[in-house]
Amino acid sequence: MTKLHELYTRHRAGALALLAAGLCLAVSLALALALVRPAAAKSLAVHISDDYTVMSDPLEPGETVTQTFSTDEDLLALGFVFGLSGDQPAGQLDLTLADADTGEVLARSTGEMANIIPGQYTTLGLDTPVPGEAGRRYLVTLSPRYTGDGRLCVGHSDGAALWEESLTIRGETVDGTLALLATTRRIGGFLTRYFLIVAGLASVTVFFGVRAALRGAVRLPRLVFRLVVAFGLLYSVVLPPYAAPDEKYHINQSFTLACRWANWFSGDEWRMGNVPIEMSYRREHDANAMLQDENTTVFTWQEWADELLTLSPDEFDSHVELAEYQTDRNPILYLASAAGVFAGFVLRLGFVPTLMLGRLCNLLVFAALAAAAVRRAPFGRRVFAAAALLPMTLHLAASFSRDSMLLGLAFLFTALCLEAVFGGEGRPLRPRDLAALAVSGILLAPAKVVYLPLAALFLLIPNLRLGARPVLKKAGYAAACLLLVLGFNGAMLTDSLTAAPEPAAAEQTAGTEQAADTEQAAEADARQAPAPETAVEGYDYYTAIPEEYLAATTEAFVRRLYYCTEPDAQVTDSEVAFWVQALEEGDVTAARLGQSFLFSPTAMEQNTLSDDEFIQAASLIYLDRNVMAEEQAREVFRQQLADKGRTDMFKAFYSSSECHEILDPCGVTVGTEDPSAYPLDRQTLADQVEQARAVRASQSTVAAEDTVTYTPGYVLTHLPATLALVVRSAVADTDDAIRGLVGGLLSYNSLELAWGWVLALYALLGLAALPARGAGDIQLPEGRYRVWCALAALGCAALAVAGCIVWTPVRYETIYGFQGRYLLPALPLAVLAFGPRRIQLADESRATAALVTALCLTQTGVLLNIMLAVIAR
Repeated sequence: MTKLHELYTRHRAGALALLAAGLCLAVSLALALALVRPAAAKSLAVHISDDYTVMSDPLEPGETVTQTFSTDEDLLALGFVFGLSGDQPAGQLDLTLADADTGEVLARSTGEMANIIPGQYTTLGLDTPVPGEAGRRYLVTLSPRYTGDGRLCVGHSDGAALWEESLTIRGETVDGTLALLATTRRIGGFLTRYFLIVAGLASVTVFFGVRAALRGAVRLPRLVFRLVVAFGLLYSVVLPPYAAPDEKYHINQSFTLACRWANWFSGDEWRMGNVPIEMSYRREHDANAMLQDENTTVFTWQEWADELLTLSPDEFDSHVELAEYQTDRNPILYLASAAGVFAGFVLRLGFVPTLMLGRLCNLLVFAALAAAAVRRAPFGRRVFAAAALLPMTLHLAASFSRDSMLLGLAFLFTALCLEAVFGGEGRPLRPRDLAALAVSGILLAPAKVVYLPLAALFLLIPNLRLGARPVLKKAGYAAACLLLVLGFNGAMLTDSLTAAPEPAAAEQTAGTEQAADTEQAAEADARQAPAPETAVEGYDYYTAIPEEYLAATTEAFVRRLYYCTEPDAQVTDSEVAFWVQALEEGDVTAARLGQSFLFSPTAMEQNTLSDDEFIQAASLIYLDRNVMAEEQAREVFRQQLADKGRTDMFKAFYSSSECHEILDPCGVTVGTEDPSAYPLDRQTLADQVEQARAVRASQSTVAAEDTVTYTPGYVLTHLPATLALVVRSAVADTDDAIRGLVGGLLSYNSLELAWGWVLALYALLGLAALPARGAGDIQLPEGRYRVWCALAALGCAALAVAGCIVWTPVRYETIYGFQGRYLLPALPLAVLAFGPRRIQLADESRATAALVTALCLTQTGVLLNIMLAVIAR
């Protein structure tokens, strides 16, 4: 026993660390067996068509239903919506899946009709998984075999929802599309492995973190750096890119900045200028619908893992313009993440590894700044360490969010100010310390205006500490901060301070603009294109083009495309409506759409249009007139085509001023063609449009009724309404703000931690705030400095609330957008200013070891809580 006691005493730190790690691992294994493994049956499905407003007549024995469809996804099961006629049908339902073009049977399935629930999707698993292929078309056939009197009906849309696809019932074509749900992926054993890998890495981090804290061999600043990086990486794995609050906008800004840098080094003559806030740039293949969905699921993990080690086919200076919003025009807080993205461009990494590299750079910069804050703080080091290791802090630090660098700068600046005020025994600051103070404060000030009170801590530094001309230095610092604030945030401040019109006035203005638009559209519709003068032999169908196809409307332009290039094609209204919507929403340009018709694979391979037909088609499409019917111009255009070719003539037509005069009033962007896509397949273009719509659907837009907000002018004239807004918000949102400050609400406030973890985190902040013996003579701000520190923290909170009030539409019942995480930059200062003074811990080193141990264990529990919440979705 004596030897065992001596062995334990000698290796006490390692034994306790091993015990803590073992406890974490044991809990993880229990959770994996009880909650994770049963979720391995989760599947991912996509709606091929989700409209079942119509139920067919009952299917009799021997009658079948067939539906053609296309998808690039793997097919594991197919789901349909059925209705019942009479009693619950008994018997079996046979499914056959074949290749629609070759007739090859790919898979079969048989299900019991007794299991069908009417009005809901009933899924039939395929006996053979069908791997996805680009452009592949399928034919699914349903055949009932009844053993009772009940009959089945099938749900389908009223009108074809999928153009170029057909539905037949009893051998007759039906104008509709079968409601069809395709299961494309099952999570299987991957989920358990992923959970255990993350839990195992967390347990390893706990072991090394607890051992280092108990042994005291690693100084706290270095230990904080290591733990922030380790746990931050785990957060980045559990909540992959696009999961952090508004991260999509921060990613857009980082990638756009990286594209600008790449453009500087590009051999291309084109140079990227200022990018509007509603526009972004990425490489051509930088897209992943699963990750960009923002709602983290188990399939997000699987997609992230599958794509983590991919390379990109794009050159480092490749760029694609996207109609996606950025955050703002201030690049300061995106330098680190953009540098990581740029490195990904140079290394030709795929989209996912480039995203992770950008996140890693942000995390490393924050970890370095947080460690520096712990090192430079004259007291309260445990407070800075605890604030840096909160779940919300790590969630933001391990993302593209600008709050990552903002938090690091705020922590470091606060620590440097406290050191300048309370340390040094009145000696003047060294030039490098003064420079660090000025740089961190000046970078912090324009980042977010609401944290100006925190930046004002510089003014509390005693004049003796600033050396010669202290007043001039403070004045210069204040002037630099204000100039940067106005320079980077001038437009935002102007919008916030400008009095908004009353709702009635706003409606009147909108009505006037709508009337003007209507009048302009009417004038454009009144314009008639000149009719062809004479017919040209061999091209009669051009001279007979319907007059409505020559109108100045988007629909007429689309119908001209079909009529002039595929006159015999059976074009559905839904197909025309698809391209009309794409043009009006800016998802495709008139030039690219025309390219997919005039230079489609079929047109180029089979030469479906002769030279004269090509000239006629292009001129009718883009000029509303047939230039080949003009005798004097006919030979001129023939010669131009012979000299320059079809591509250059196509460019000449769509880039002409006459074309812009025709299409601009319709709101159609003419744009340019894609020089790298000859031929251009129209289905490929349609897929790109669908992807653009999916991405845009996740973007935030401001409704017209939300433009009237609580501006300062409105607040001064509506004080009772503003007070009521604040009171209602305090009642309704205080709970979320308390949780969100430490990380009880993560992602888009969609992941909630159990209240036990939230209380534990606040308890750890309280433990960190307690002074301890052996921590130095000065342990907390005292006297007037304590008052000023408290006012600075409260000022940041007040400005954050006021900023959200300014953006709140007057029709809202509570303050719009306020989150507890907005108070994080001022959290260390607030804890130190309001912390207890009379309670004192026995020993600083033991207090630090206990705090780090508790933080490690708590972080592991939080990570497991997050993963279980994601699995439960």
